[in-house]
Amino acid sequence: MTGSDTRPAVLPVTTNMPCKHVFETHDPAHGTLVGRYGTATPEQISQVLDHARGGFADWSVRTANERCDLLATWLERIEEQAEQLSHEMTAEQGKPLAESRAEIGKSLREARQMLGFARAHGGTSMPGRAPGWSNTILRRPRGVVLAITPWNFPVLTPLRKLVPALATGNTVVLKPSEYTPAAAMRIVQAAQGVLPDGVLCLVNGAATVAERLVAANVDAISFTGSVPTGRKIGAVAGGNLVPVSLELGGKNAAIIDKTDDLDAALDAVTAAAFQCSGQRCTAVSRVIVHADIYDAACTGLVNRLAALKPGPGSAEGTTLGPITTPAQLDKITRLVRAAQLDGAGLLTGGHRLTPKEAPDGQFFAPTLLATDDPENPAFQDEIFGPVLTISRFHSDNEAIRLANATAYGLTSAIFTDRLAFARRAMSELMTGMIHVNHGTAPDDNMPFVGIRASGLGTGSVGASTLDFYTTEHAAYVAG
Repeated sequence: MTGSDTRPAVLPVTTNMPCKHVFETHDPAHGTLVGRYGTATPEQISQVLDHARGGFADWSVRTANERCDLLATWLERIEEQAEQLSHEMTAEQGKPLAESRAEIGKSLREARQMLGFARAHGGTSMPGRAPGWSNTILRRPRGVVLAITPWNFPVLTPLRKLVPALATGNTVVLKPSEYTPAAAMRIVQAAQGVLPDGVLCLVNGAATVAERLVAANVDAISFTGSVPTGRKIGAVAGGNLVPVSLELGGKNAAIIDKTDDLDAALDAVTAAAFQCSGQRCTAVSRVIVHADIYDAACTGLVNRLAALKPGPGSAEGTTLGPITTPAQLDKITRLVRAAQLDGAGLLTGGHRLTPKEAPDGQFFAPTLLATDDPENPAFQDEIFGPVLTISRFHSDNEAIRLANATAYGLTSAIFTDRLAFARRAMSELMTGMIHVNHGTAPDDNMPFVGIRASGLGTGSVGASTLDFYTTEHAAYVAG
């Protein structure tokens, strides 16, 4: 690849200024060069923001139905390119092709659900104080929305932000992760010729670019990523009185009660823990098992982890892809070691892998750690990798207490044959999403929301998401 192959720093291209800096992406399974991208300059960032501000005037006054019709056409274009998109995702992020294809499918289902919600979102009539008076609660678009997305779900996370923001009449500037920008660029390019000029823009770059965007004149910020970065964004946005929606980390627990179908529970936990090699905020990372079935659960999980097939995402049969970034691989290695030094037992895994199909890749063995200490790093820290921690409980009270014993509050699961215990868990688990007798995969039309350290603001899926992208107004008309 030569310098002439460098992809743009911004989309749509609003300037002919040459790229002063470039960054590269690499296949985490092989280390080979995948793409070279321009880093946006401060001048380009300013131009893109002005471009989005200019596009708002036309886009915001269109009807919701007109906007949603155009967005539906855009989604059809994305679907037409799904196979190319899945290969680009796998090349940069590393996940198996089957997971990339499934991500695109879910992304489009969610997006179309959001268009349905958006068509019905808007004014609500209320009784007036006197005959002939009418009261209306209006919703208006905020303006220019900044969307910052991570590297683990290069299609799902952007669409979760773009579709509700655009459907409610905002324009959007998207800043994708510098590790997986190819998918975002294809999504934005698919909108060209469908959405009006300035409605959807993209800016490429790393942390310094994101910092400039966050500090710029935008009307709302939607961010998905780590808690420390979310805190920084929230602090800057708060100083500017800019509303934020923060979708942050998780340390999600699955409680397994004594159940007649332990195998089904272990299958669900394994799938929820190791999809995307555990690099997902909703991954089950702690399994809390009734003491009477603890040994059987340990054996069952070890066997299931041994059956996973590590390898390149593009290879047939791969069920565990590489770790996306070298920094993340180092973090996983460090936290697993810290957990062991603090007393966690290693039941399987715990080391880097070198699959014969990808000896230069960034792989970590599927790992099961055992600890009953809720202060252990394996219990508290978001490892964000193919690592599962198993603990035991003796009473319902202890199970709920252990599940809630972290700062996070994203998602949780309980597997039980007892309806009363299930209902108690639904009332007392301190997570935004609660699953009973299945894994932590959310439905396409349900709120995707975290509480405590896992999130701030409305969820990123569901009808309530639209409220974040709009302002509320009380209108009174006297007869």
